[in-house]
Amino acid sequence: APPPPPAAAVMITYTSGGIWYFLKLFQCKGSVFPSALMVAIPCTAISATLKIAIDRGYLPGFAADDSILKENQAWSGFSFLVGFLVVFRTSQAYSRFWDGSSATHRMRAEWFDACSSLVSFCRHSKAEKSLVSNFQNTLIRLFSMLHACALAELEEINGDVQLIEEVNSFHFDIIDPQGLDEESLCSIKHSTSKVELIFSWIQFLIVENISSGVLSIPPPILSRSFQEIANGMVAFHDAIKITYIPFPFPYAQTCDCLLVLHWLVVPFVTSQWVTQPAWAAIFVFIQVFILWSLNFIAVEIENPFGADANDLDGHYMQAELNRHLILLLQSETTTVPHLVDTACRIEEHMPDEIRTLSFVGAWANIQDDSEEVALLCARKDNHFARCSQRINDADHNLFPERRRSLNVKASQSRGRVSLDSMASKYRQKGKSFGSMEFVLGRLERSRS
Repeated sequence: APPPPPAAAVMITYTSGGIWYFLKLFQCKGSVFPSALMVAIPCTAISATLKIAIDRGYLPGFAADDSILKENQAWSGFSFLVGFLVVFRTSQAYSRFWDGSSATHRMRAEWFDACSSLVSFCRHSKAEKSLVSNFQNTLIRLFSMLHACALAELEEINGDVQLIEEVNSFHFDIIDPQGLDEESLCSIKHSTSKVELIFSWIQFLIVENISSGVLSIPPPILSRSFQEIANGMVAFHDAIKITYIPFPFPYAQTCDCLLVLHWLVVPFVTSQWVTQPAWAAIFVFIQVFILWSLNFIAVEIENPFGADANDLDGHYMQAELNRHLILLLQSETTTVPHLVDTACRIEEHMPDEIRTLSFVGAWANIQDDSEEVALLCARKDNHFARCSQRINDADHNLFPERRRSLNVKASQSRGRVSLDSMASKYRQKGKSFGSMEFVLGRLERSRS
């Protein structure tokens, strides 16, 4: 059996409004509040103790009426500086998080669009069907591997990993890797540039199938696919830039230094402005807790790739791409819609004479013997933010949680395919799902 995958993640869900607004305040999963409390509570206790000591005369130097600490001009300027730097750092961290999210989505969209275009170009092919099928099946496997390796490299750059089994993304399902030759799988395993290797293979595969006649589409149209594959690589390197280049050290060092100075000084200053120890504790807690919460937020989100509570969910992104790639070769996709004899000819009618109808109305008028409901979008109730949780992919199925919920509603109907039926149909043709780490492990054991 393959080794268990490392801790991975599912989304962090929360609901705003009503009682959930207050319950959300006490959620610890993915929250920075516990870390901020660990910093704020000691400072709060120190400020209350200090105020009690001053009131009882143990520190007469702080009880003088002409104490400089009662002048708030210098402290106000210092507090403003600390707050400005921390807020600016949090803003930059959020920009890095959003740029990383955008880059990974753009990368996935470009690669799927390129694969979809190449598969559709085969409709123009005059080559034998076996050659076309080999090209299409090889192509979707390579794109699935390319995306998984890209997620793995984004994860492992800043991760404390020493073995390939410790990289969470190598446990994600890819489309039938055992369908490729063992030599290629070994090349991926031993390569230190897995993304660039598979990227080159895809380009070589396209060029080889131009000469074989599989891709006989005109060159100006075919060049669009090369451009989209390249755009995906550009998006991948934009994501690499975020995970490879850390937040500037001098800025982070200065922020941390000012926060520590603020933590040390705020008990003495606040104790001069209040008359009761309780008020000293309250005001100190508010200041320290807010500033350190903002700082911990910046540290948490400045790198969106990994297995932390608020990192992107690569497992779902990979599963969604697999689902879309498989859809390209399904009969429902390759069957192009055609007009019925009773269809109105739009060019023969005035605009107000043309029939319009909603999807619900159209579906209500068709004869559907399957007696199954129409399915909602597969993205519903799935998100890309995550919290730490172990993935159970021992059976190497395609995101089982979503699969089970969909299969309660429907199994398979014309144009509406459930995930179980999709996977079963794929396996009936001799195909399978499996993580790259699982396949490479089996390959290594078979050779030994």
